[in-house]
Amino acid sequence: MDTTGQPPLLERLFTESAGDLTRYFTRRHGGEQGVQDLVQETFLEMARGLRDGKLPKCARGYLFGIARHLSQATWRRREQDKVLPFDAAAVEVPAPVEDDRVEAARETISALDPVQREILDLRFAQGLSYAEIAEALSIPIGTVRSRLHHAVAEVRHRLESENP
Repeated sequence: MDTTGQPPLLERLFTESAGDLTRYFTRRHGGEQGVQDLVQETFLEMARGLRDGKLPKCARGYLFGIARHLSQATWRRREQDKVLPFDAAAVEVPAPVEDDRVEAARETISALDPVQREILDLRFAQGLSYAEIAEALSIPIGTVRSRLHHAVAEVRHRLESENP
């Protein structure tokens, strides 16, 4: 604890975000044992940045930006090792889907451009704010708003065209 009685930034971020990062990596890499290693590496990178004096505007967004880069690096290493990339559509859904609309929405989202899927995931599955997404993706907040709007509009359009 610092002199104000508040836990240091990294400790607070770990308490608030470790579970979210675990879900983030699990969605991208399946139920692998390496998920916890990726979470730890994310916090190590954040600690190195803080030690070097990097104080991000949006700490949680910066943390997810680190996670995103680590996830991409993991896939690049696997690709070099000739391991097939993770297919989000192949992940088993824990509970059977009883509503055809939910399954249609999942299929529609999985068919979107990867950038659109990532924006939707960060906003709705991870619960990041627009500012946090902007920090995570290193793009302006207006671009986040635009991409999110277009992704939602695309999903809505595709679902409506399939079920007139």
